[in-house]
Amino acid sequence: QGRGAEADVYAAELRRLHAELHHASISARHDSLTDVLNRRGFDEALAREIASVRRKNSPLCLSLMDLDNFKRINDQLGHLAGDAALVHLVKVLRQHMRSIDTLARYGGEEFVILMPDTPLEEGIETIKRLQRELTRNFFLANNERVLITFSAGVAQLGSDESGEDAMLRADQAMYMAKRMGKNRVVGV
Repeated sequence: QGRGAEADVYAAELRRLHAELHHASISARHDSLTDVLNRRGFDEALAREIASVRRKNSPLCLSLMDLDNFKRINDQLGHLAGDAALVHLVKVLRQHMRSIDTLARYGGEEFVILMPDTPLEEGIETIKRLQRELTRNFFLANNERVLITFSAGVAQLGSDESGEDAMLRADQAMYMAKRMGKNRVVGV
């Protein structure tokens, strides 16, 4: 009977280790502040989406978004308010995105959205709509309303283009949007 108890102990330990491994795997792919995919998780999601749209021969748009004047929010209101602003952005985006779209924190104050089955013009309109929703949902910092905006570049994956190349085009378009005066969307 001692072996049965011993086996139960080992089985319980194995379950605990398995749960720990699962949690570590999720943590490695998610941003702890905003609870969206991090860059590693995004890279995996992008590879899956590209494989899927190539099989279905359907369009895929991706948008790179950068919060406007984020340094000023951090400097004037503090880093905790800056973190809260990022969380607020994610909350608003999630509320108004389609369930099939993927949101990830690409780094710092940069976020990316993958939009499967979406041609370029529709992708641009989607991101503009998200911008409008963000301006309707004020961020409160120390009981002060703070307008948060973002500049975005949108690219549709070319038929034989890599995900990295599409991201580079979206990045260039996003910087063009910043140079045009911020709170804009540029499609390429």
